[in-house]
Amino acid sequence: MLNHWKGGVLLAVALAFPAHAAEPSPPGEECWKATFTEQLSGPVRELRTSGGTSGYINSYDGDFKWIGKPTATMIASEYVFCFSDSLDSGGKLLVNGKWIALDRIGSIRRPPVAFEGAMSSYTSTRHVRDYPALYGIFSAPGKPDSSLEIQLDPLRGTATVAAGSKANGKRTVSYMSGTAVRTTPP
Repeated sequence: MLNHWKGGVLLAVALAFPAHAAEPSPPGEECWKATFTEQLSGPVRELRTSGGTSGYINSYDGDFKWIGKPTATMIASEYVFCFSDSLDSGGKLLVNGKWIALDRIGSIRRPPVAFEGAMSSYTSTRHVRDYPALYGIFSAPGKPDSSLEIQLDPLRGTATVAAGSKANGKRTVSYMSGTAVRTTPP
């Protein structure tokens, strides 16, 4: 289930994508359940140069750092999300008993982003199979476009969710990090 995020991301998710009734996942999908207890929200500044990412949080929309101190909210939130074996088939997120289709970073629709290391011209990317991530863009009338990214680190058993919106050149992000365990596809 999703909590109500600042910036109307939940509303945008519900309105922008056609949801499909929860049905069993097809073979070849890997599903995870993530649990979150704290959400950080607030305005951010984006990394504008390639001179290192000290203090910045990695995001498909661009690495960011909080402007001032983010608002911390205690929550009890659980996400169930699945990755298809095929990068181009994407994945999905279970929201209020319905599936929301998301793109998979590394697919033809969402190619991986290259990061430059500090003091080096070496360019690297997160391995799209070892560290899978889902991504979606949502629109609602009268609201700024919003994005949702779910990053999984299966080796550490953690998941990160970054939901953002941009209006008048300013970006606002809601961010959660928590534990993740593999689950049987619903």
